[in-house]
Amino acid sequence: MKFVKINILIFLFFFSCDDTVQENENISSVYKMKIPSIEINKVNNHLKLKNGILYFEGKQYSGIVNEFYEDENIKSKSEYYQGKRQGFFLGWYRNGEQWFERFYIKGLKSGVHKGWYKNGVQMFEYHFNNKGVYHGVVKDWYTNGMLTKYFNFVQGKESGSQKMWDLKGKLRANFYTINGERHGLIGLKKCVSVLKTEIK
Repeated sequence: MKFVKINILIFLFFFSCDDTVQENENISSVYKMKIPSIEINKVNNHLKLKNGILYFEGKQYSGIVNEFYEDENIKSKSEYYQGKRQGFFLGWYRNGEQWFERFYIKGLKSGVHKGWYKNGVQMFEYHFNNKGVYHGVVKDWYTNGMLTKYFNFVQGKESGSQKMWDLKGKLRANFYTINGERHGLIGLKKCVSVLKTEIK
C-alpha cells in the first residue's frame, strides 16, 4: 500500500514539473522573438493606442517605446510586437535607480516581475504564467526591507500557505487556501472564500 502511494506521489511530482518546464519553454521561446531595434518617444504624435493595441502611423507598432522625465532622463523602456507589449518593460526613478522590471507575452504579464523603492529596497516580486495570471510566489516588502506578504498561487488562484507581517515583523496572517477557502489566522474570519476576490 505504501509502495502504491509513493508511486502516485512520484507520478504527480514529475507530471507537475513537466507542465512547468513546458510553460517556461514557451515563455523563453517567445522572449527570443526578434523585436525591431526602432526606438520611439512615447510622446510621438504618430503613436496611437486603440483598444489595447499600439499603432504608429496607422500600423501596429513593433519596436521599443521610451518615456522620459522633464530633465530628459529615461523613465521607462518597453518592447512591442505587432502593437502589444512583448518582452521587457523597464522603469527607472529620476535619480537613475531601477524602479521595476516586467516581462510580457502578447500583451500579457509573464515570468518574474520585480520592483524596488527609491532607496533600493525591493518592493515586490510576482510570478506569472504565460496567460497573464499569478502562478507561483507573490511577495511584497515594506520600505524598511521587512517582508509584508508571502502568498502562493496556482494558475491565478490562491493555493497553499499564505502569510502576512506588520512593519515590525510580527506575523498578522498565517493561513492555508484550499479549494478557494482560507483556513487559519487571516485577521478577519476563520474561513473565507477567495474564489471571487482574487488579488489583481
